[in-house]
Amino acid sequence: MSEAPRILDDTPAVVPWYHWVWVLPVALFLRLWLATLRFRCNVERLDDSEGAAVLLLWHDKLFVSSWVANRYFTRPVTALISTSKDGAWLVAFFKFMGITAVRGSSSRRGAAALMTLTRSMRAGNHAGITPDGPKGPALEFKSGAVSLARLTRSPFVVMGIRYHTCWRMRSWDSFAMPFPFSRVEVTLLREPMPAKDEADEIVVSRLQARLNETSLGPS
Repeated sequence: MSEAPRILDDTPAVVPWYHWVWVLPVALFLRLWLATLRFRCNVERLDDSEGAAVLLLWHDKLFVSSWVANRYFTRPVTALISTSKDGAWLVAFFKFMGITAVRGSSSRRGAAALMTLTRSMRAGNHAGITPDGPKGPALEFKSGAVSLARLTRSPFVVMGIRYHTCWRMRSWDSFAMPFPFSRVEVTLLREPMPAKDEADEIVVSRLQARLNETSLGPS
């Protein structure tokens, strides 16, 4: 007798209510940590008055992403976060940083997440995406962000982030956390929306090159 097919549960993992007792102090500690960092950016503040954009950064630089979003953008940011347990903790941290999260990835709840992000962008919010997430390979650009830009007819903003000194975790992306009081260089570059006759592979190659040019460095 053949086995019944498995039904995959794509319900996003959440932080249990009883863990919020210590989530808040940890989040406050991380906010203090971020406040010690010496940020330098190529712009004082990005002019995003013309509309929402698809924000791109590599997964290993997520530690400072909420701080960068609050400091250099005027419009709210909705971030795409994986449905995993790790993603649940990141959502909890982002909540304290004023960043809204949409749960999903290329392998789980991808279509639903894409439509939610589309509605959020049409309401005027930026969409933050790590194109190599949630499981890698690291620094390999997946095409989901391009699909979102085509659906919403929106440009991209490349968020290049360099840490001068940092710790790196033993994870698939070598997740990095800058030393307290260290310097962080931020480069925000506008990239046009994909042209109708421009193949996704060409757009992906161009954006991956921009991210690498602005993100790979001292750290």
